[in-house]
Amino acid sequence: MSTPEDAGASMAWFPATVGSAYRRGAAGDEDLMSGAAFEAMVAGLRAAADLVGSARAPTSPIDRAAGYRHLLVLLSLAIDEALRPSNPYDPFFAPANVDAVFKWGMDCPDAAYTGAALRGGATYRVRGRRGTARYLGFQVMSGIESSVNVVADDLDIAADGSFEITLSATEHPGNWMALSERTSSLVVRQFFYDWDSEVPAELQIECLEPGPTWPDAEPLSPAGVARQLAAIGEFLQASIAFWLDVEDGGRAQGVNVFRQPASLTTMGAAAENVSVWGSWELDENQALVIEVTPPDALYWSVSLGNHWWETIDYANRQSSLNGHQAVIDDDGVFRAVVAHTDPGVANWLDTAGHRQGPMIFRWVRAEGAPVPTTHTATIDELVRVLPSGTASVSPVERRATIGRRRAAVRRRFPR
Repeated sequence: MSTPEDAGASMAWFPATVGSAYRRGAAGDEDLMSGAAFEAMVAGLRAAADLVGSARAPTSPIDRAAGYRHLLVLLSLAIDEALRPSNPYDPFFAPANVDAVFKWGMDCPDAAYTGAALRGGATYRVRGRRGTARYLGFQVMSGIESSVNVVADDLDIAADGSFEITLSATEHPGNWMALSERTSSLVVRQFFYDWDSEVPAELQIECLEPGPTWPDAEPLSPAGVARQLAAIGEFLQASIAFWLDVEDGGRAQGVNVFRQPASLTTMGAAAENVSVWGSWELDENQALVIEVTPPDALYWSVSLGNHWWETIDYANRQSSLNGHQAVIDDDGVFRAVVAHTDPGVANWLDTAGHRQGPMIFRWVRAEGAPVPTTHTATIDELVRVLPSGTASVSPVERRATIGRRRAAVRRRFPR
């Protein structure tokens, strides 16, 4: 099986490398003053653009446009990483730079991601109120590798929903997460099932001991900025290449099929989250029928992406469904139809005009991780292929569903 793990060992494709470049690297003051660092950034952007326009990339106008637009997303992510403070001795929960607009690496359409910088030798306290999000998970990271995972449902939580977690190298009574010398950050995931009503958690984090002076408090370093400029160029090129490698590896094993389950904790996934990936590609009048019997699970979902590993617009398109939104047939089977045009089926997954890309099921705390079956059909054949009782929706009902999705995503990501 090909997974993101197989696509390359260099970490330059990971956005956080831009932020961390300020504190390490070979560039010096002269690289900034001479303009060499800026030219390196521009060269990386050019190399990334060459990949988008190369024979490796899809040639349909929409997919090609999405590739160049994705370069703008990558540049935005990189600049955000370079400019935003992340002092592990003065931490705070900042919204992740991945949201409904800035997409990267097939982020979850049901999620709100936040995080805080950590250091393994310090002690931290997280205070919060649970809220009602279907899934709330805390993850201690060592770079991109997941090292400790805690699901909020396993914590000692007071009747009013409040709780505390201690994070430290030495064990503490009560809710505790272990840190190590490799610890770099805490990632928090909230997955929402009912987008209309579920309430996010309220979270704060503090470091319980003073730390050394951090670069944020020092005069701006020309060498540090030079290293970040060069890192931006490296990231732009490496990220495009990385996800092209991943998608190429998947497509080589078959299109319009799913592959075996994977738990990608070495790539940042939570231990309780098992993924089943596939690649789709459809002509104008084709549809892909997906069938699976969902296991008992805390959370599950399916979503589509474009070739650049961006989740397809899930606010203005029904390009994803979760276990609350999906309609399950009387026989217990979830049947979805991937198609370019609305077939009038409740479980339609909208391609938004893209011709190809990845697709993913997420099974979180599930009793199993089934691999869905698939088959292609023409739009006209769907009437014969799908069970007679398949739930349908009218154009008016579809517009109402999209309106609710759009409003919910705007509440989740107010910017």
